[in-house]
Amino acid sequence: MKIYRIGKVGNLRSITLFHALARLGYEGLVITSPLETYLSVGYFDKTQDIIDVKRCRELGIPIIRREVGGGTVLLDDGQVFYQLVVNRKRGNLPFKVSSAYEFFSKPVIEVYRSLGVETEYRPVNDIVVKRNRKKIAGQGAADIGDCFVFVGGILRRFNTELMSKLFKVPEERFRDKVYKSLEEGMSWIEKETGVLPTYEEVENTLIEEFSKILPIDGESDIPEEALVLADKLKEEFTSDEVLFEDTGRKHRTIKIKEGTFIRTALRKTPGGLLKAEVETDGKVISSIRVWGDFTLTPKESLMELEESLVGTPFNREKILEKVREFLNRQDLYFPGVNEEDLTDVIYGD
Repeated sequence: MKIYRIGKVGNLRSITLFHALARLGYEGLVITSPLETYLSVGYFDKTQDIIDVKRCRELGIPIIRREVGGGTVLLDDGQVFYQLVVNRKRGNLPFKVSSAYEFFSKPVIEVYRSLGVETEYRPVNDIVVKRNRKKIAGQGAADIGDCFVFVGGILRRFNTELMSKLFKVPEERFRDKVYKSLEEGMSWIEKETGVLPTYEEVENTLIEEFSKILPIDGESDIPEEALVLADKLKEEFTSDEVLFEDTGRKHRTIKIKEGTFIRTALRKTPGGLLKAEVETDGKVISSIRVWGDFTLTPKESLMELEESLVGTPFNREKILEKVREFLNRQDLYFPGVNEEDLTDVIYGD
């Protein structure tokens, strides 16, 4: 198994090369970083539901779909990627996804430790800072050809402001919530330590730590046929046909990190326009705000509804119970809005 130190590369090769190596059957560990800033959407993402494509094009930020799952990520030269490609015929490494994430996260955790940040693995695919539980690395795995690939990135720094500008949101005021959630939910080395490590420092440490668990037998240049294929894959993965493929999924939430999601919804009713902003850990509602151009008295009752929903399981039936209890109040005047309307805008139907 070879080490491929390919450095900072353009033409989106920082993501297409590991696909090309896997398709051609070349094993190895690729260490790289992009020269450009771009968005990578996951294999199952529905691009048009998640990304503000028009804004990306106005800002000159390319979008590419990868063949690895996970959420949409902003990639730039503040990150150093580790991309492991292993033939599944090897019997001494874990390829079951749950086992692979934990096993291959070990060297990454050691890299962060050596750079001054204590981290730990959090299922399913995150690495978080121990002291504050903020996400500092997201990872992905997939089968490509006869190979298993495991990919992730060391965050030297991260542009949360730009990332928040590229999500598709129903209205601009929601963007502030996305930005705040990214700032509160994510971290990076410079933010934690006040020091920005060099690319070379991170690269050398990644190779040192991964070499402790992998059968490395030297370094190599990327084969020419892999470079050629990578550039062909760029054209395929950035084509409208692939980018806007209907994945069959409806994305109502923006994933900030494992266990933190925010979403908005709106619903037109005879009583006016209902809007809701919900933050959840996927199990219960952690915060909620409902607003719109409707009529409601007493005014303070809406805040009471929001408070009653915090801690409620993020389940349509449970939310419906709370909404029904709210609408059955004797002092409530909420014309033109029924329990289905209010439940749907909170739950996202």
